[in-house]
Formats: sequence, C-alpha cells, structure tokens
Amino acid sequence: MTDEPKAVQPPEDAREPEDVQSPEDAQAREDAQEREDAQEREDVQKPEDAQGPEDTHEPESAQEPESAPPLADDTTVAAGTGDGAGDGDGDDGGRPSRRGRFTRAKVMGALAAMLVTAITATAVLQWLSAAQAEDARAGLESERALRLEVSGAASAFSRALLSYDYQNLQSTRSTLAAQATGDFLSTYDAAFGGAMAQVIVKLKATSQATVREVYLADVDEATAHAIVVVDQQVNTSEAIRSVKDSHLKISLVKEKGTWKIHDVTVLGAASEDQYNLNDDKKKKD
Repeated sequence: MTDEPKAVQPPEDAREPEDVQSPEDAQAREDAQEREDAQEREDVQKPEDAQGPEDTHEPESAQEPESAPPLADDTTVAAGTGDGAGDGDGDDGGRPSRRGRFTRAKVMGALAAMLVTAITATAVLQWLSAAQAEDARAGLESERALRLEVSGAASAFSRALLSYDYQNLQSTRSTLAAQATGDFLSTYDAAFGGAMAQVIVKLKATSQATVREVYLADVDEATAHAIVVVDQQVNTSEAIRSVKDSHLKISLVKEKGTWKIHDVTVLGAASEDQYNLNDDKKKKD
C-alpha cells in the first residue's frame, strides 16, 4: 500500500504576502507621521497641558514668584530721594527720565533768566548812554549859548567904542554907558571928553568900526575875558585914516543876567594908513 503524498504546507512567512504600498500611500503615511510629531511638539510647548508627576519640558521662567522680594522695596526707598522718593511705583528706570525733565526745565529757566537779564542790562545801558548823550548835548548847547552871549556883548561894545559921529557924541556916550559898568564912564570921559571932543567936532570927524574876530577866554557863569580884533576908518575934513587889526582886551562881568564891560585895554593895531585931502587940493592948484 502506497503512502499518499502529504500536501506541502507553505511557510508562515509566505502564506500571506505583504501588500505592496503605492507612492500615494507612502506619502499619506509620512504626512500623518509629521502631523503626529507636530502635535507632540505642541504638547511639549504647553506646560499646563502636560500630565504626570514630573514635567521636564516646563521652563523655569514660566513659574510665577509667590511674592516680590522685600529687598526691592528697601532699595527703592533707599535710592528714592528728592523728587523721585515716595512715588510708590518702585520703577527705578522712571526716575532718570523725570530727573532729565527736571534738569532741562532748570536749564531752560536759567537761560530765560539770563536772557531777561541781558535784555534788561542792554536797555539800561542804552538808556544811560542816551541820558549821558543828552546831558552832554545839553551841556554843549548851554556852553555855546553862554559863549555867544559873551561874544555878542564884547563885539557890540567894541563897535560902539570905536564908532562915533562928531554931530552926536552924546549918543555914543549913552550907548557905551548902557553896556559898561563900574568906573568905565569915568575913564571914557577922561579919554574922549573935554579937549578930545572939541578936536573931533573941529575936524568934523566920523568913525566907522568893523569887528573882525572875537576870541574868548576864561568864560564862566559870572566873568569872562575876550580879545576883539577891529578895523576902523576915520574920516575928517582934512584926511582919511585907516586902522587895521586893532586889538582890544576886554573884561566882562554878568550883572542881573546881562553881560557888562568892566575894563578895556587897547593893545595896538597891526597897521595904520592916512590919506591927506589937502595934498590933492595943492595938486589941483
């Protein structure tokens, strides 16, 4: 009796061949694996979602301190003086900003004060300069007016002294009397009165004086001295006499607001010329 052959059993590994994966399935598996990995990473980044007694992924910085260290308050109180003390906010970084604003305000205030002071000083100096200039101008005007008064009095007197007309010698004397003071009239009468007056009348003499220059010296509110330069021409019935640059030294005093002649000295003349009328008559004969 022949044994029946046994059926050959395939090995277990070869019984069910593995399915051959297509490229699309492989790509899908890779995408799913990446999503799982991403989800795991997100779970690690969220400490509050982590489970278990120990969580090694939670950062230490995420833990909130139970209370602020008391040293921070002590430091704030110790460092906070002046304007920054007592703010209660404990913000050390804010004080430099407030100090900077306060310093800028002080600087701006100081600059403004300096500007006001400079403007005020300039205005005061300008006012003082203007006042000084006005005083100087007033002083010059006063001095000029004073010298004009003295010069006018000396000039008028010199012209009256050397100008006369034989027909009215009394008028000349009256004019001089109004302009002179002291014993001048006595001196004048001694020089021009008596015999001199008779000669003037006899020669029918007339004189015309012209003042050329007046030089002033030692002028003040009460007294003055002057040198007067005068040209004089005397006409008589016999001759014509010309006197150039006669110098008169005159002293003046101020009486009741008017300058008067106190003294006169004749210093001489630069030149004198005389033309005799009788010589022409002889030539005609």
